[in-house]
Amino acid sequence: MTRSKGLRISVLLAFGAVAALSANGALQGAVAAPVARPAAAKPATPVGKPAGKPATAQTATAPKLVLLIVADQFRADNLTRWSHLLSEGGVKKLMTQGARAIGRYGQQNTYTGPGHALIATGSYGYLNGITQNKFWNRQAGRAESMLYDGNVKIIGEKDLSLEDDSSPRNLLGSTVFDELRFSNKDSKVVSVSLKARGAILLGGHTGQAYWFSDQTGEMTTSTFYGNDVPDWVKRWNSGKMADKLFGKVWDRLLPESAYPNIDASPHEADLKGLGRVFPHPTNAKQQAPGPGYYESVNYTPTGLEIQMDFARAALEGEQLGQRGVTDALAISVSGTDLAGHLFGPYSHEYQDMVLRFDRAVEKLLQDLEKKFKPGELVVAFTADHGAAPIPEEAMQKSLLAGRVRKGIVKDTVQKALSQHYSIQGEWVAALEDPSVYISPKMIAQAKADPVQVEEVAGRAVLEIPGVLGYFTRSQLMRGWVPPTDAATAVIRSYFPSRGGELVLMMAPFYFWGKYGEKEQGTSHGSFYRYDTEVPVVFFGPQFNPGEYGVIDQVDFAATLAHALRLTPPSSCAGRPVMPMLKPRTP
Repeated sequence: MTRSKGLRISVLLAFGAVAALSANGALQGAVAAPVARPAAAKPATPVGKPAGKPATAQTATAPKLVLLIVADQFRADNLTRWSHLLSEGGVKKLMTQGARAIGRYGQQNTYTGPGHALIATGSYGYLNGITQNKFWNRQAGRAESMLYDGNVKIIGEKDLSLEDDSSPRNLLGSTVFDELRFSNKDSKVVSVSLKARGAILLGGHTGQAYWFSDQTGEMTTSTFYGNDVPDWVKRWNSGKMADKLFGKVWDRLLPESAYPNIDASPHEADLKGLGRVFPHPTNAKQQAPGPGYYESVNYTPTGLEIQMDFARAALEGEQLGQRGVTDALAISVSGTDLAGHLFGPYSHEYQDMVLRFDRAVEKLLQDLEKKFKPGELVVAFTADHGAAPIPEEAMQKSLLAGRVRKGIVKDTVQKALSQHYSIQGEWVAALEDPSVYISPKMIAQAKADPVQVEEVAGRAVLEIPGVLGYFTRSQLMRGWVPPTDAATAVIRSYFPSRGGELVLMMAPFYFWGKYGEKEQGTSHGSFYRYDTEVPVVFFGPQFNPGEYGVIDQVDFAATLAHALRLTPPSSCAGRPVMPMLKPRTP
């Protein structure tokens, strides 16, 4: 455990008396009723829009193609810090010609899975079921990926691992693009990512998702979607693009003077020989392409190049937007997240990935403008979460920051429960941030009240520096939470059949879990602004160009659905941001 100046953070949250919220049954457990969503502030009149002048009504003509771009780990301030370095035809074009805002996530669990699920469904995890990237499956007695599906196989790979995301079966309710498919059976939805979970969640239940295989270096899918990939995918894979890019060196896109921070930080991570400073070799210390190399390219512009090329192949292979109906292409860009974890949000490498992402968007838009006339294309851009500064770098700036090790959390809970009940054993069944799962067998053996067990464990973890507070399973299921932003964010992220007996809330600039075990790099997963604020841009004839302040991120799906004249996703908690939208003609 690292901490600054030996100071300890252990603040007990005051759980005030609040009207109990009733629980509703769902899937092996009860879903706690959420804290009511406060009324959203009305967005300000957009910059550059003449006051009092009525907006031109949008016509009833449906777009031919909807392009959804989600940048994984992309803070809202990326577009202000590096706005002067963006190309005129990429993200800047979408921002200046579209409706833009900052979207703020109202949930604590700002991870890839929950973020993509919220973007697609407009609902929080307590309804859509995707609250963590991994969870303890109580029925199976094991930890597994949130999107693991033992009934399917990943095409072209060996046996399915419990770590593998493979289908959307654990996602509850419909997505925006499911509603598109419901409205017209001939519409197609294709989603593309390097990460399986990004593609799966954006594609929904009725789309076709493709992702990059670290085993084969090819784009793949699972048998949830079909027994084999289409011929156009086979043709693309036969080109062996990843293999052809073997040995390519990653250097800066722009002169070094355009990158304001230091490059040689000892707190940045190294993966498979990438190194911590430019230029970065990407061959993973291998003599020929193979799994090690295929894993490493995900963290580099090579991976971005691969997935964008495949997205173009999907446009052609499926004839998206060329068939007389509205189709959708969703792209979840993984490289920004993976580079961000290794190098941090202020690094040369992360900045370079953002700039290369911008150029990739520019190139894609240029291609699409050759295919589609003005008004035939709708583009929506956002992100699933932000990221914290690297804790050790924050500490150098005199901030309290650090990593909390899983071993410390486990030992603290084990010791407290063993002493309190005078019974030795494995009290902790699993740790999957932000959840601590306590063994039901040990609770039964001790003949203990589960509510008391949770409280004993919770009070113990408050002694760990960096743990700001905790919420227990019993509190969250019964709605016994204080009327605070923190409590609201946590309860929105809790799905009882997949959540733990304890949910930890970390102090700012602290984190635990997978990246808390490492010595370098950073992570995300809190309700603090660096994790929750992301860009939102809508581009197309349905939208009023301008800037619209800060909106609730659950409004993203509602606004997109309204613009496309679709029924909102089944559990959508958001509302269309009407000032962004041009009036619709009947």
